[in-house]
Amino acid sequence: MLKLSLDQGQFLSGIIAQYGMKGLWLVWCGIIGSFVIPLVFAPLWQKMNFITDNQFLLFRFPGRSGRMLHLFRAVYVGGLVVSLSLCFHLLGFSRVLQTYFGLSDNLAICYSGVILCLYSLKNMFGLKFKIDVLNALIYLSCLILIFISVWQVSDGWDSMYAYFDKYPEKKSLLPAENDQAGWFILFVFIGIQWWSCNLFDGGGPEMARFTAVKNKKHAVSSGLLAVVFSVILSFFFIAHILFILGASDASTNQELSYVQSVFNVVPVAFKSFLLLGFFVMFISVSESVLIWGTSFLTIDAYKEYLNPTASEKKIRFISYFSMVFLTSLAVVFAVQIDNMQSLIKLSFSIAAGVAPVYILRWIWFRINAWSQLSAMFSSGFFTLLYPMFHDLLPFKEFPMEESRILVVTLLTTAVWLLVTFLTPNHSDTVYLKMMPIIESRKRFVKRFVLALLFGALLTGGVSIIWWKILL
Repeated sequence: MLKLSLDQGQFLSGIIAQYGMKGLWLVWCGIIGSFVIPLVFAPLWQKMNFITDNQFLLFRFPGRSGRMLHLFRAVYVGGLVVSLSLCFHLLGFSRVLQTYFGLSDNLAICYSGVILCLYSLKNMFGLKFKIDVLNALIYLSCLILIFISVWQVSDGWDSMYAYFDKYPEKKSLLPAENDQAGWFILFVFIGIQWWSCNLFDGGGPEMARFTAVKNKKHAVSSGLLAVVFSVILSFFFIAHILFILGASDASTNQELSYVQSVFNVVPVAFKSFLLLGFFVMFISVSESVLIWGTSFLTIDAYKEYLNPTASEKKIRFISYFSMVFLTSLAVVFAVQIDNMQSLIKLSFSIAAGVAPVYILRWIWFRINAWSQLSAMFSSGFFTLLYPMFHDLLPFKEFPMEESRILVVTLLTTAVWLLVTFLTPNHSDTVYLKMMPIIESRKRFVKRFVLALLFGALLTGGVSIIWWKILL
Protein backbone atom coordinates (compact mmCIF):
# COMPACT_ATOMS: atom_id res chain seq x y z
CA MET A 1 0.00 0.00 0.00
CA LEU A 2 1.10 3.54 -0.76
CA LYS A 3 1.70 5.64 2.34
CA LEU A 4 2.23 9.35 2.67
CA SER A 5 6.00 9.87 2.65
CA LEU A 6 8.48 11.91 0.68
CA ASP A 7 10.20 8.84 -0.82
CA GLN A 8 7.15 7.41 -2.59
CA GLY A 9 7.59 9.65 -5.61
CA GLN A 10 11.19 8.50 -6.03
CA PHE A 11 10.30 4.86 -5.46
CA LEU A 12 7.42 4.81 -7.97
CA SER A 13 9.41 6.81 -10.50
CA GLY A 14 12.17 4.20 -10.40
CA ILE A 15 9.68 1.35 -10.86
CA ILE A 16 7.93 2.90 -13.88
CA ALA A 17 11.23 3.90 -15.49
CA GLN A 18 12.55 0.34 -15.21
CA TYR A 19 9.47 -1.82 -15.80
CA GLY A 20 6.76 0.50 -17.07
CA MET A 21 3.23 0.45 -15.70
CA LYS A 22 3.29 -3.32 -15.17
CA GLY A 23 5.92 -2.81 -12.48
CA LEU A 24 3.29 -1.07 -10.32
CA TRP A 25 1.84 -4.47 -9.45
CA LEU A 26 4.59 -4.49 -6.83
CA VAL A 27 2.50 -1.82 -5.07
CA TRP A 28 -0.99 -2.72 -6.25
CA CYS A 29 -0.83 -6.31 -5.01
CA GLY A 30 -0.73 -4.91 -1.48
CA ILE A 31 -4.26 -3.56 -1.97
CA ILE A 32 -5.62 -7.13 -1.93
CA GLY A 33 -5.04 -7.35 1.82
CA SER A 34 -5.61 -3.68 2.60
CA PHE A 35 -8.99 -4.18 4.30
CA VAL A 36 -7.82 -7.02 6.55
CA ILE A 37 -6.26 -4.79 9.20
CA PRO A 38 -9.17 -2.29 9.47
CA LEU A 39 -11.98 -4.85 9.39
CA VAL A 40 -10.38 -7.80 11.22
CA PHE A 41 -7.50 -6.72 13.44
CA ALA A 42 -8.15 -3.07 14.34
CA PRO A 43 -11.06 -4.03 16.66
CA LEU A 44 -8.93 -6.74 18.27
CA TRP A 45 -5.99 -4.43 18.98
CA GLN A 46 -8.41 -1.85 20.37
CA LYS A 47 -9.31 -4.29 23.16
CA MET A 48 -5.72 -4.56 24.33
CA ASN A 49 -3.77 -2.05 26.38
CA PHE A 50 -0.25 -2.70 25.09
CA ILE A 51 2.51 -0.11 24.78
CA THR A 52 4.13 -2.08 21.94
CA ASP A 53 2.75 -4.88 19.80
CA ASN A 54 5.67 -7.00 21.02
CA GLN A 55 3.94 -7.27 24.41
CA PHE A 56 1.23 -9.30 22.69
CA LEU A 57 3.76 -12.13 22.44
CA LEU A 58 3.90 -12.50 26.23
CA PHE A 59 0.12 -12.62 26.28
CA ARG A 60 -0.27 -15.08 23.38
CA PHE A 61 2.67 -17.44 23.95
CA PRO A 62 3.03 -18.90 27.47
CA GLY A 63 6.18 -19.99 29.25
CA ARG A 64 9.88 -19.59 28.63
CA SER A 65 9.56 -19.96 24.85
CA GLY A 66 7.25 -16.92 24.76
CA ARG A 67 9.83 -14.84 26.59
CA MET A 68 12.57 -16.01 24.23
CA LEU A 69 10.46 -14.98 21.24
CA HIS A 70 9.66 -11.67 22.93
CA LEU A 71 13.36 -10.89 23.40
CA PHE A 72 14.38 -12.11 19.95
CA ARG A 73 11.75 -10.04 18.16
CA ALA A 74 12.55 -6.97 20.26
CA VAL A 75 16.17 -7.10 19.11
CA TYR A 76 15.56 -8.43 15.57
CA VAL A 77 12.72 -6.09 14.63
CA GLY A 78 13.78 -3.19 16.85
CA GLY A 79 17.29 -3.38 15.42
CA LEU A 80 17.47 -4.84 11.91
CA VAL A 81 13.95 -4.34 10.52
CA VAL A 82 13.57 -0.80 11.87
CA SER A 83 17.03 0.15 10.54
CA LEU A 84 16.09 -1.08 7.06
CA SER A 85 12.86 0.91 7.20
CA LEU A 86 14.74 4.02 8.33
CA CYS A 87 17.22 3.41 5.52
CA PHE A 88 14.40 3.83 2.98
CA HIS A 89 13.44 7.25 4.37
CA LEU A 90 17.06 8.36 4.78
CA LEU A 91 17.71 7.61 1.11
CA GLY A 92 14.68 9.63 0.10
CA PHE A 93 15.61 12.75 2.05
CA SER A 94 19.31 12.48 1.25
CA ARG A 95 18.48 12.90 -2.44
CA VAL A 96 16.58 16.07 -1.59
CA LEU A 97 19.65 17.44 0.21
CA GLN A 98 21.88 16.20 -2.60
CA THR A 99 19.84 18.09 -5.19
CA TYR A 100 19.12 21.26 -3.23
CA PHE A 101 22.59 21.83 -1.76
CA GLY A 102 24.73 20.03 -4.36
CA LEU A 103 26.13 17.48 -1.90
CA SER A 104 27.66 14.12 -2.71
CA ASP A 105 25.37 11.14 -2.16
CA ASN A 106 27.20 9.70 0.88
CA LEU A 107 27.58 13.09 2.53
CA ALA A 108 23.87 13.78 2.01
CA ILE A 109 23.02 10.44 3.67
CA CYS A 110 25.23 11.29 6.67
CA TYR A 111 23.65 14.74 7.04
CA SER A 112 20.18 13.17 6.86
CA GLY A 113 21.12 10.82 9.69
CA VAL A 114 22.46 13.65 11.84
CA ILE A 115 19.31 15.70 11.28
CA LEU A 116 17.08 12.78 12.23
CA CYS A 117 19.09 12.14 15.40
CA LEU A 118 18.91 15.77 16.51
CA TYR A 119 15.17 16.10 15.97
CA SER A 120 14.39 12.71 17.51
CA LEU A 121 16.33 13.57 20.68
CA LYS A 122 14.18 16.68 21.03
CA ASN A 123 10.99 14.71 20.50
CA MET A 124 8.00 15.79 22.62
CA PHE A 125 5.66 12.82 22.69
CA GLY A 126 2.64 14.78 23.86
CA LEU A 127 2.78 17.10 20.85
CA LYS A 128 3.77 14.54 18.25
CA PHE A 129 0.27 13.83 16.92
CA LYS A 130 -0.55 17.51 16.41
CA ILE A 131 2.85 18.15 14.83
CA ASP A 132 2.43 15.16 12.49
CA VAL A 133 -0.94 16.49 11.30
CA LEU A 134 0.62 19.90 10.59
CA ASN A 135 3.56 18.28 8.80
CA ALA A 136 1.21 16.17 6.66
CA LEU A 137 -0.73 19.30 5.64
CA ILE A 138 2.51 21.07 4.68
CA TYR A 139 3.62 18.08 2.62
CA LEU A 140 0.24 17.75 0.89
CA SER A 141 0.50 21.45 -0.01
CA CYS A 142 3.88 20.69 -1.56
CA LEU A 143 2.42 17.83 -3.60
CA ILE A 144 -0.28 20.15 -4.90
CA LEU A 145 2.40 22.73 -5.73
CA ILE A 146 4.41 20.09 -7.62
CA PHE A 147 1.36 18.90 -9.55
CA ILE A 148 0.36 22.44 -10.55
CA SER A 149 3.93 23.32 -11.54
CA VAL A 150 4.30 20.20 -13.67
CA TRP A 151 0.93 20.88 -15.30
CA GLN A 152 1.92 24.46 -16.18
CA VAL A 153 5.20 23.51 -17.87
CA SER A 154 3.55 20.68 -19.82
CA ASP A 155 0.78 20.42 -22.39
CA GLY A 156 -1.95 19.25 -20.03
CA TRP A 157 -3.18 15.69 -20.02
CA ASP A 158 -1.56 14.93 -23.35
CA SER A 159 1.89 15.31 -21.80
CA MET A 160 1.14 12.41 -19.46
CA TYR A 161 1.35 10.17 -22.52
CA ALA A 162 4.60 11.69 -23.81
CA TYR A 163 6.62 9.14 -21.86
CA PHE A 164 4.75 6.30 -23.56
CA ASP A 165 5.30 7.91 -26.96
CA LYS A 166 9.04 7.47 -26.30
CA TYR A 167 8.67 4.04 -24.68
CA PRO A 168 5.42 2.45 -25.94
CA GLU A 169 6.35 -0.94 -24.47
CA LYS A 170 6.04 0.52 -20.96
CA LYS A 171 2.40 1.49 -21.34
CA SER A 172 0.88 -1.96 -20.84
CA LEU A 173 -0.27 -3.15 -17.43
CA LEU A 174 0.68 -6.72 -18.37
CA PRO A 175 3.93 -8.20 -19.71
CA ALA A 176 4.30 -9.01 -23.39
CA GLU A 177 3.20 -12.48 -24.45
CA ASN A 178 6.77 -13.75 -24.86
CA ASP A 179 8.15 -12.02 -21.76
CA GLN A 180 8.63 -15.03 -19.47
CA ALA A 181 10.55 -13.05 -16.86
CA GLY A 182 7.80 -10.43 -16.77
CA TRP A 183 5.08 -13.04 -16.23
CA PHE A 184 7.15 -14.69 -13.52
CA ILE A 185 7.52 -11.37 -11.70
CA LEU A 186 3.78 -10.74 -12.02
CA PHE A 187 3.06 -14.21 -10.63
CA VAL A 188 5.27 -13.56 -7.60
CA PHE A 189 3.64 -10.17 -6.96
CA ILE A 190 0.01 -11.29 -7.27
CA GLY A 191 0.30 -14.94 -6.32
CA ILE A 192 2.73 -14.83 -3.39
CA GLN A 193 4.00 -11.47 -2.24
CA TRP A 194 0.75 -9.92 -0.96
CA TRP A 195 0.02 -12.74 1.50
CA SER A 196 3.54 -14.03 2.20
CA CYS A 197 5.31 -10.69 2.77
CA ASN A 198 2.66 -7.95 3.08
CA LEU A 199 -0.30 -9.33 4.98
CA PHE A 200 0.49 -8.82 8.66
CA ASP A 201 -1.96 -8.26 11.51
CA GLY A 202 -1.63 -4.53 12.06
CA GLY A 203 1.14 -4.56 14.64
CA GLY A 204 4.02 -2.11 14.47
CA PRO A 205 3.79 1.68 14.56
CA GLU A 206 0.18 1.74 13.35
CA MET A 207 -1.04 -0.33 16.34
CA ALA A 208 -0.99 2.83 18.44
CA ARG A 209 -3.67 4.28 16.18
CA PHE A 210 -6.04 1.44 17.10
CA THR A 211 -5.31 1.31 20.84
CA ALA A 212 -5.64 5.08 21.25
CA VAL A 213 -9.29 5.34 20.09
CA LYS A 214 -12.33 4.97 22.33
CA ASN A 215 -14.11 2.00 20.75
CA LYS A 216 -14.00 -0.63 18.00
CA LYS A 217 -15.97 1.54 15.59
CA HIS A 218 -13.39 4.30 15.75
CA ALA A 219 -10.58 1.76 15.31
CA VAL A 220 -12.20 0.41 12.13
CA SER A 221 -12.86 3.94 10.84
CA SER A 222 -9.27 5.05 11.35
CA GLY A 223 -8.02 2.00 9.46
CA LEU A 224 -10.47 2.40 6.57
CA LEU A 225 -9.68 6.11 6.27
CA ALA A 226 -5.99 5.28 5.79
CA VAL A 227 -6.85 2.79 3.01
CA VAL A 228 -9.12 5.20 1.13
CA PHE A 229 -6.65 8.06 1.46
CA SER A 230 -3.80 5.86 0.26
CA VAL A 231 -5.65 4.71 -2.88
CA ILE A 232 -6.76 8.23 -3.83
CA LEU A 233 -3.28 9.58 -3.22
CA SER A 234 -1.76 6.89 -5.45
CA PHE A 235 -3.50 8.28 -8.55
CA PHE A 236 -1.99 11.73 -8.02
CA PHE A 237 1.44 10.25 -7.32
CA ILE A 238 1.47 8.13 -10.48
CA ALA A 239 -0.03 10.87 -12.67
CA HIS A 240 2.53 13.51 -11.73
CA ILE A 241 5.35 10.97 -12.11
CA LEU A 242 4.21 10.26 -15.68
CA PHE A 243 4.24 14.01 -16.39
CA ILE A 244 7.79 14.25 -15.04
CA LEU A 245 9.05 11.16 -16.90
CA GLY A 246 7.66 12.52 -20.15
CA ALA A 247 9.44 15.84 -19.70
CA SER A 248 12.78 14.57 -18.37
CA ASP A 249 15.68 12.79 -20.03
CA ALA A 250 16.60 9.21 -19.25
CA SER A 251 18.75 8.87 -16.16
CA THR A 252 20.91 6.13 -14.73
CA ASN A 253 19.22 6.85 -11.38
CA GLN A 254 15.62 7.76 -12.05
CA GLU A 255 14.89 8.07 -8.33
CA LEU A 256 17.40 10.93 -8.07
CA SER A 257 16.23 12.31 -11.40
CA TYR A 258 12.70 12.60 -10.01
CA VAL A 259 13.89 14.92 -7.22
CA GLN A 260 15.95 16.98 -9.66
CA SER A 261 12.98 17.31 -12.01
CA VAL A 262 10.66 18.40 -9.20
CA PHE A 263 12.99 21.21 -8.11
CA ASN A 264 13.45 22.26 -11.76
CA VAL A 265 9.73 22.70 -12.46
CA VAL A 266 8.76 24.43 -9.20
CA PRO A 267 9.11 28.24 -9.32
CA VAL A 268 12.22 29.59 -7.58
CA ALA A 269 10.13 31.43 -4.98
CA PHE A 270 8.62 28.15 -3.78
CA LYS A 271 11.73 25.94 -3.71
CA SER A 272 12.45 26.69 -0.05
CA PHE A 273 8.87 25.78 0.84
CA LEU A 274 9.26 22.56 -1.12
CA LEU A 275 12.41 21.75 0.85
CA LEU A 276 10.46 22.39 4.07
CA GLY A 277 7.68 20.05 2.93
CA PHE A 278 10.14 17.24 2.20
CA PHE A 279 11.89 17.87 5.50
CA VAL A 280 8.81 17.78 7.77
CA MET A 281 7.51 14.60 6.15
CA PHE A 282 10.88 12.94 6.50
CA ILE A 283 10.97 13.80 10.20
CA SER A 284 7.36 12.72 10.88
CA VAL A 285 7.57 9.34 9.18
CA SER A 286 11.12 8.49 10.24
CA GLU A 287 10.52 9.58 13.81
CA SER A 288 7.51 7.25 14.12
CA VAL A 289 9.57 4.30 12.92
CA LEU A 290 12.46 5.30 15.15
CA ILE A 291 10.24 5.55 18.23
CA TRP A 292 8.79 2.11 17.45
CA GLY A 293 12.25 0.55 17.26
CA THR A 294 13.48 2.41 20.32
CA SER A 295 10.52 1.21 22.40
CA PHE A 296 11.36 -2.38 21.41
CA LEU A 297 15.00 -2.04 22.43
CA THR A 298 14.33 0.01 25.56
CA ILE A 299 11.07 -1.32 27.02
CA ASP A 300 10.89 -4.84 25.62
CA ALA A 301 14.59 -5.73 25.72
CA TYR A 302 16.54 -3.56 28.18
CA LYS A 303 13.95 -2.94 30.90
CA GLU A 304 12.27 -6.36 30.65
CA TYR A 305 15.41 -8.50 30.68
CA LEU A 306 18.56 -6.52 31.50
CA ASN A 307 17.53 -3.99 34.13
CA PRO A 308 13.92 -4.34 35.40
CA THR A 309 14.53 -1.77 38.17
CA ALA A 310 16.01 0.87 35.86
CA SER A 311 15.17 4.44 36.84
CA GLU A 312 13.31 6.79 34.53
CA LYS A 313 16.54 8.71 33.95
CA LYS A 314 18.34 5.51 32.93
CA ILE A 315 15.49 4.51 30.59
CA ARG A 316 15.62 7.93 28.95
CA PHE A 317 19.37 7.60 28.39
CA ILE A 318 18.97 4.12 26.84
CA SER A 319 16.21 5.50 24.62
CA TYR A 320 18.45 8.28 23.33
CA PHE A 321 21.31 5.85 22.81
CA SER A 322 18.99 3.49 20.89
CA MET A 323 17.86 6.31 18.60
CA VAL A 324 21.43 7.22 17.76
CA PHE A 325 22.37 3.56 17.26
CA LEU A 326 19.42 2.79 14.96
CA THR A 327 19.99 5.93 12.89
CA SER A 328 23.71 5.17 12.56
CA LEU A 329 22.94 1.61 11.45
CA ALA A 330 20.44 2.93 8.91
CA VAL A 331 23.11 5.29 7.54
CA VAL A 332 25.51 2.36 7.12
CA PHE A 333 22.84 0.41 5.21
CA ALA A 334 21.87 3.42 3.08
CA VAL A 335 25.44 3.93 1.88
CA GLN A 336 25.40 0.34 0.54
CA ILE A 337 22.00 0.53 -1.22
CA ASP A 338 21.78 1.45 -4.90
CA ASN A 339 18.03 2.06 -5.13
CA MET A 340 14.85 1.90 -3.08
CA GLN A 341 13.35 -0.88 -5.13
CA SER A 342 16.09 -3.35 -4.21
CA LEU A 343 15.71 -2.36 -0.55
CA ILE A 344 11.96 -2.97 -0.64
CA LYS A 345 12.41 -6.38 -2.26
CA LEU A 346 15.04 -7.28 0.32
CA SER A 347 12.57 -6.36 3.06
CA PHE A 348 9.89 -8.47 1.38
CA SER A 349 12.25 -11.43 1.28
CA ILE A 350 13.12 -11.07 4.97
CA ALA A 351 9.37 -11.21 5.71
CA ALA A 352 8.57 -13.98 3.18
CA GLY A 353 6.63 -16.83 4.74
CA VAL A 354 6.41 -15.07 8.10
CA ALA A 355 3.21 -13.08 7.54
CA PRO A 356 0.89 -16.16 7.61
CA VAL A 357 2.10 -16.95 11.14
CA TYR A 358 1.04 -13.49 12.30
CA ILE A 359 -2.45 -14.04 10.88
CA LEU A 360 -2.98 -17.66 11.89
CA ARG A 361 -1.72 -17.25 15.47
CA TRP A 362 -4.99 -15.46 16.30
CA ILE A 363 -7.17 -18.49 15.52
CA TRP A 364 -4.90 -21.55 15.18
CA PHE A 365 -3.84 -22.11 18.77
CA ARG A 366 -1.46 -24.96 17.90
CA ILE A 367 0.97 -22.28 16.68
CA ASN A 368 3.45 -21.61 19.46
CA ALA A 369 6.41 -19.35 20.14
CA TRP A 370 8.76 -21.74 18.37
CA SER A 371 6.61 -21.46 15.23
CA GLN A 372 7.03 -17.70 14.98
CA LEU A 373 10.65 -17.77 16.13
CA SER A 374 11.60 -20.37 13.50
CA ALA A 375 9.72 -18.45 10.79
CA MET A 376 11.46 -15.16 11.54
CA PHE A 377 14.89 -16.75 11.80
CA SER A 378 14.43 -18.92 8.68
CA SER A 379 13.29 -16.10 6.40
CA GLY A 380 16.29 -13.96 7.34
CA PHE A 381 18.71 -16.87 7.05
CA PHE A 382 17.40 -18.06 3.67
CA THR A 383 17.35 -14.47 2.37
CA LEU A 384 21.07 -14.07 3.09
CA LEU A 385 21.89 -17.51 1.73
CA TYR A 386 19.83 -17.47 -1.47
CA PRO A 387 22.09 -15.33 -3.78
CA MET A 388 24.82 -17.97 -3.47
CA PHE A 389 22.53 -20.70 -4.82
CA HIS A 390 20.36 -18.81 -7.33
CA ASP A 391 22.35 -20.00 -10.37
CA LEU A 392 22.04 -23.62 -9.24
CA LEU A 393 18.23 -23.61 -8.97
CA PRO A 394 15.53 -24.00 -11.65
CA PHE A 395 14.71 -20.30 -11.23
CA LYS A 396 18.11 -19.12 -12.48
CA GLU A 397 16.51 -17.87 -15.73
CA PHE A 398 14.30 -15.49 -13.78
CA PRO A 399 15.18 -12.32 -11.81
CA MET A 400 16.98 -13.12 -8.57
CA GLU A 401 14.99 -10.87 -6.24
CA GLU A 402 11.58 -12.26 -7.21
CA SER A 403 12.92 -15.83 -7.28
CA ARG A 404 14.24 -15.30 -3.78
CA ILE A 405 10.80 -14.30 -2.50
CA LEU A 406 9.29 -17.49 -3.95
CA VAL A 407 11.99 -19.83 -2.62
CA VAL A 408 12.21 -18.19 0.81
CA THR A 409 8.42 -18.39 1.16
CA LEU A 410 8.42 -22.13 0.43
CA LEU A 411 11.36 -22.93 2.69
CA THR A 412 10.23 -20.73 5.58
CA THR A 413 6.70 -22.13 5.46
CA ALA A 414 8.01 -25.69 5.51
CA VAL A 415 10.27 -24.92 8.49
CA TRP A 416 7.68 -23.25 10.72
CA LEU A 417 5.01 -25.87 9.97
CA LEU A 418 7.45 -28.66 10.83
CA VAL A 419 8.52 -26.89 14.02
CA THR A 420 4.89 -26.33 15.00
CA PHE A 421 4.09 -30.04 15.03
CA LEU A 422 7.38 -31.09 16.64
CA THR A 423 7.17 -28.72 19.61
CA PRO A 424 4.86 -28.70 22.67
CA ASN A 425 1.18 -28.00 22.22
CA HIS A 426 -0.25 -25.25 24.46
CA SER A 427 -3.59 -25.01 22.65
CA ASP A 428 -5.75 -25.39 25.76
CA THR A 429 -3.99 -22.59 27.63
CA VAL A 430 -3.98 -20.29 24.62
CA TYR A 431 -7.65 -21.00 23.92
CA LEU A 432 -8.67 -19.58 27.31
CA LYS A 433 -6.67 -16.40 26.63
CA MET A 434 -7.58 -15.75 23.01
CA MET A 435 -11.27 -16.62 22.77
CA PRO A 436 -12.42 -13.62 24.86
CA ILE A 437 -10.46 -11.44 22.41
CA ILE A 438 -11.56 -12.91 19.08
CA GLU A 439 -14.99 -14.00 20.44
CA SER A 440 -15.60 -16.44 17.58
CA ARG A 441 -13.32 -18.18 15.10
CA LYS A 442 -16.16 -18.41 12.61
CA ARG A 443 -16.78 -14.65 12.78
CA PHE A 444 -13.04 -14.01 12.44
CA VAL A 445 -12.83 -16.12 9.26
CA LYS A 446 -15.95 -14.49 7.78
CA ARG A 447 -14.53 -11.01 8.32
CA PHE A 448 -11.20 -12.10 6.92
CA VAL A 449 -12.72 -13.51 3.73
CA LEU A 450 -14.94 -10.45 3.33
CA ALA A 451 -11.93 -8.16 3.76
CA LEU A 452 -10.01 -10.07 1.08
CA LEU A 453 -12.99 -9.85 -1.26
CA PHE A 454 -13.17 -6.06 -0.80
CA GLY A 455 -9.42 -5.85 -1.38
CA ALA A 456 -9.58 -7.94 -4.57
CA LEU A 457 -12.41 -5.77 -5.89
CA LEU A 458 -10.52 -2.57 -5.11
CA THR A 459 -7.36 -3.95 -6.74
CA GLY A 460 -9.35 -4.81 -9.86
CA GLY A 461 -10.99 -1.38 -9.82
CA VAL A 462 -7.66 0.46 -9.59
CA SER A 463 -6.15 -1.55 -12.46
CA ILE A 464 -9.26 -1.08 -14.64
CA ILE A 465 -9.23 2.69 -14.07
CA TRP A 466 -5.58 2.90 -15.11
CA TRP A 467 -6.26 0.65 -18.09
CA LYS A 468 -9.01 3.09 -19.18
CA ILE A 469 -6.77 6.11 -18.60
CA LEU A 470 -3.99 4.62 -20.70
CA LEU A 471 -6.18 3.55 -23.62
